[in-house]
Amino acid sequence: MSIKTLRPARPFIGLALILVAAYLTLSLYGFIQLRHARRLIVAVEELQIGAPIPTARSEFRNLNCRPDWGVGCHTAVSNLPFVDFFAVPRRLPPKLTLTNWWGVIARIGFDSDGNVLWKGLGIDDGKYHQDLAVSILVQKNARLFDPCEVWSAAKHPGYVSYRARRTGALAVEISPDTNRDLVHRAFDVRLECLNSIRGCKTLGDIAPAAWQDSDYRPEDYQQTYQQWSDSCREQWSGHNGK
Repeated sequence: MSIKTLRPARPFIGLALILVAAYLTLSLYGFIQLRHARRLIVAVEELQIGAPIPTARSEFRNLNCRPDWGVGCHTAVSNLPFVDFFAVPRRLPPKLTLTNWWGVIARIGFDSDGNVLWKGLGIDDGKYHQDLAVSILVQKNARLFDPCEVWSAAKHPGYVSYRARRTGALAVEISPDTNRDLVHRAFDVRLECLNSIRGCKTLGDIAPAAWQDSDYRPEDYQQTYQQWSDSCREQWSGHNGK
């Protein structure tokens, strides 16, 4: 008696193997982009304001400079091969794996001599409408050292972290003249949750230090708050009296 083989099952096995291979390929692509993103974050943190961009770094090679009125030009570089991922409004492709789409983008402004005027870093997963999930902007700004303008400057001079009122996105502004500890604090970024099935529960999973600082309340530092509050009142009274 002959035994018949289940030939109809072979196409399904082949399809399953193709799907598994595709999933593993996409997962490998995700880990490669995670590595590129981490390198880009380090490169942006180390980029010096007022100095030419170090083209020796692979992250900053072959940059296209777009004219910027009154400044010189600006450029953008991402860990993704398509920077349009960050276009507004978001038009993300459908999910191909169990993780969400995400990306890291660096934006850099230059003067006419090619020196860096400002730098920005954005991390996004497309969940915060027109805002990037986490954005970090580094530029010279005396306002960041004035507690009369920014209350948190009394605790962290030259550094401010806050949450967008409408979207809840996290934004950090920092002066290159502040101390290095605050610069490291601003760039304390972790991407693992973005590349995981679990995802990120809050933006504190991505930028824990900046997320904690964004909840700054003057009443938590009553003595410092009162000192600067009185000083600012005197300052404003002097300006109004002139």
